[in-house]
Amino acid sequence: MNKKYTTAYFDNDQQLYNEKFEFIYQDSNNKLPEMHIGFNINDAFFKPLGAEITSILETNKDIAFNFHVFVDRYADINKINLQKTAEKYKCNIRLYIMDMSIYQNFHIKVARFSRVTYIRIVMPWILRHYTDHYLYLDSDMICVGSLKQFLSIDLKGKAIGALTYHTPERVSFLKMKQDVYFSDGLMWIDVNEWIREKITEKVFDYQGADPKRFKGQTQDLLNLVIDGDMTPIPNLFHHMDKDFSVQGILIHYSGRDKPWEIVLDEDDELWRNYLDISFWESMPNPMPPKKPSYYHSFKKLAHVYREKGETWKEIQCLFWYSVLKIRYKL
Repeated sequence: MNKKYTTAYFDNDQQLYNEKFEFIYQDSNNKLPEMHIGFNINDAFFKPLGAEITSILETNKDIAFNFHVFVDRYADINKINLQKTAEKYKCNIRLYIMDMSIYQNFHIKVARFSRVTYIRIVMPWILRHYTDHYLYLDSDMICVGSLKQFLSIDLKGKAIGALTYHTPERVSFLKMKQDVYFSDGLMWIDVNEWIREKITEKVFDYQGADPKRFKGQTQDLLNLVIDGDMTPIPNLFHHMDKDFSVQGILIHYSGRDKPWEIVLDEDDELWRNYLDISFWESMPNPMPPKKPSYYHSFKKLAHVYREKGETWKEIQCLFWYSVLKIRYKL
């Protein structure tokens, strides 16, 4: 156990971040129900975040929003765009530049992942000054329905409400006592209960643990700490797993192909639409990167263009599929 990261350490929460910027444009006389949402991203993910926040604001004009964006670093244009968004939609946005040194002893499971995922573990300590409950969201989503239902969720005395998945293999691998595994990509959090249960401190106790003990990052650690003591909430995802008969309020781009890299269907086009509305630069070219690891995406895109009758684009995609697949196999 690392004795440094105790309750006393997190209680002094201002040391958790190096800078904070506040863009406060919410009308003080606003009578709308208030909602807080937290995100943790690295600088490269500001564009998806911009599309997501814009979709939330465009779809939920009957809620007064407070967004809390936690990052390791930022480009000036991204800070400017956050302020413009807050001003346009008359909401509040706070940007925190975090002290990343405290996360260095957490494992990284996949090289392309970042330790910014661990920031979500300390959010309740900072957000306790603003709210009793907040919604944590990953930044690879957009909103297509009302988020008001979160405000009426009964957590039944638990710290977390989240979507659960039947994953007996993961439960067994982690040696969990309860057969309940939840996703930490969407969590409705009771701040006071989280702090009372010392969830942050318990997760930090896993610093330095053998990475082979885990198949994921924060999600595995939170599940080990919570071990089923949470409140399952109904599935909220729209077109989940590309099943277009499933209706929900959030589109989660959880698959391999992301809409900021490739446009395959109407959900991807909708993401691009919200990017266009946002203050972040549009991406008019829906072609994936011409890198060997994306060869499979060109095959999918060729099928899309075939169905649309766009033969020349189909041929282009099949060409790049063949070339990149050969490079990938070399």
